[in-house]
Amino acid sequence: MQLSPARRALLAGAVVAALVLPGATPAQAAATGAVSGRLTTSAGTPAAEVVVQIYPAGGYESIGYTNTDADGNYTVDGLRAGSYRVGYFPWLRPEQYYHQKSQMSDAESVTVTAGATTTVDEQLFGTGTINGRLVDAHGRPVPSVSISANEVDTYGWAGALTDEDGRFTINALPGRYRVSFNPIEGSYQTQYVPGKLDEEGASVFEVKVDAATEVNETVLPVGSLTGRFTTASGAPLADAQVDITTANSYGGAWTQTDPNGEFSVQVLQGSYKVGVSTGDRQQYYRGKLTPEAADVVQVRGGQQTTIADSLLGTGSITVKAVDSITGAPVATFCAQSVCSNGTGTVTVSDLPQGQHDIFLYAPDGHYFSRQLDGVRVKADKTTTLTVKLRPGAVISTTIVDRQTGAPLSDVCLDAFLPKQATLRDGNGECSDSNGRIQVGPLTAGSYKLFATPQNNAYGRQWVGAEGGTGDERQAVTVVASVGQVATGPQVRMDRAGKVTGTVTDVAGKPLTSIDISVLTGHPGLGVQDASTDEHGVYTIGRLGPYAWPLVFTGHPYANEWSGDKHSRFTATPVTVTAGATATHNAQLDQGVELTGTFRTPDGTPFTGGFVVARSADTGDIAGSGWISEGRFETRLKGPQRVFFTYEASLGEGQQVSGRYLVTQPDGSRKLALFTVPASGSMSVDLVVPVN
Repeated sequence: MQLSPARRALLAGAVVAALVLPGATPAQAAATGAVSGRLTTSAGTPAAEVVVQIYPAGGYESIGYTNTDADGNYTVDGLRAGSYRVGYFPWLRPEQYYHQKSQMSDAESVTVTAGATTTVDEQLFGTGTINGRLVDAHGRPVPSVSISANEVDTYGWAGALTDEDGRFTINALPGRYRVSFNPIEGSYQTQYVPGKLDEEGASVFEVKVDAATEVNETVLPVGSLTGRFTTASGAPLADAQVDITTANSYGGAWTQTDPNGEFSVQVLQGSYKVGVSTGDRQQYYRGKLTPEAADVVQVRGGQQTTIADSLLGTGSITVKAVDSITGAPVATFCAQSVCSNGTGTVTVSDLPQGQHDIFLYAPDGHYFSRQLDGVRVKADKTTTLTVKLRPGAVISTTIVDRQTGAPLSDVCLDAFLPKQATLRDGNGECSDSNGRIQVGPLTAGSYKLFATPQNNAYGRQWVGAEGGTGDERQAVTVVASVGQVATGPQVRMDRAGKVTGTVTDVAGKPLTSIDISVLTGHPGLGVQDASTDEHGVYTIGRLGPYAWPLVFTGHPYANEWSGDKHSRFTATPVTVTAGATATHNAQLDQGVELTGTFRTPDGTPFTGGFVVARSADTGDIAGSGWISEGRFETRLKGPQRVFFTYEASLGEGQQVSGRYLVTQPDGSRKLALFTVPASGSMSVDLVVPVN
């Protein structure tokens, strides 16, 4: 049985649901419509006494409900014209939504018309069962315990309750499941089958349609873990939170210390790590600063295990920074959250004894950040360090309203090198109340600036000499040099406009969940400006009144730019007007199928990560594919030339990233370019060394 929040609320009133909605008056009937249909089981027989719920297309609160009759028929009337989602809730079986969807968010919408009935027939999912019995260490049944089955690949859930004999039956969709339960009353600690404290080592059970999977389990014996925590001076550590996790650092149990610093908690037999938190201090038994270094505590069933620990003493770190090139003192920098305020020195106090990673950065953007790993702190001592910081380049400018010249705050500015423009996940530096802004630290190079306002009144722009533009090629180039502050063009912001439209496939079917942007983002982060709704409609805002190229992205379709183009620079731009909404519709195709291998020189396949195909003209993402067992696939718009970047893993701790290069006859390494055909398919074999 799968229970969503909507279902839990529904089941509380399942009896009431059998009383269908009051009949509408003739006048009401003319102004409303109905949803009617027939529900059958996976075998095609009538599905009787199943609760049917109607939801608005964009909401999660039911606005109509009924039960199917003996022949599986149902009708819900009195619905205003509009789009709806239909949910089905068979007793003790997985819920589902029209059409054949297990999640409401994936449901297909149905349209209701005033004075008409929309027919919505559905067939219930086929299910299998997980059957078993739960007993204690003495073989006695354990009743009234909730058993959970969690699907490994889809994160679906099903569950049941043990009866008086400890037996249970879970109806679940086909899939692979881990089975778990919470055996200690009042505790959230979980036991996984067979006899595991966390997912590592837990068995995975396959459920097939109309088949039973047997899962029997014995509850681990329960032991007691007690202890006492004190301050570094030996005083009781009262009201501190004590977290007991498994040896693999998964959740276990938690409690708090009493006024004497003592605690006691019941846990399942096994191996644990114990952490204590008070204020901003966190420590692990025994005297460790990280869970990885913590000592393992063994708890045995029917026995009491007692531990004791004290907070570590504290010391300080004093940091001075110098320029890595000139050796001159750096007056303004920060270590952790403490800043020098122009003094050139930072002291970080109250650090627990042990090794710490210290993060340094320059708030004025003149130096690159740096992390010092493993700085040793001694109790009641001050450790003094002199650290070199690498200088960078800075671009400075002001941001104003183009019409009035008034300074604008909260407008963020990104600086991009050629072929590196990307839609950012978050914002960079933003202008202050006087419209002033500095962007840095930057490596030396020629940059173009992209402005993003944080309110909807103004539109984004590439920064031009006299105002904004939607074309990167028309933006002003700013040359930045290390150790210097370059003055960029004044950013003159225009009022915003919008673009709306409908996205369909080649057959004209509206496409949902297609992302639309003016730049491509990092794969896997879900970065976009807008997405299509269930009707394939999108609206993208905060665009300056210029001509903009738009990119449409969504599996399994190839990235496509406005005008059915493959590149931002070849796209047909959409003209935006301030205060108005332009229209641009798009029709997507699946493009060229690209398949590839990703291996080491000795043929070992990489096990994870992703490969990104990028436009040779703009550097924008043309497509991306996840690596699995040394293979990847994606779809690309052709014809065009692309190069590849990657972030890949080869087992624990072995990771590579970069641009794909090939060796030239003279032994040099050069960026490899590949030609995507206009249609058909292509394959590539990428060989990457591991350092």
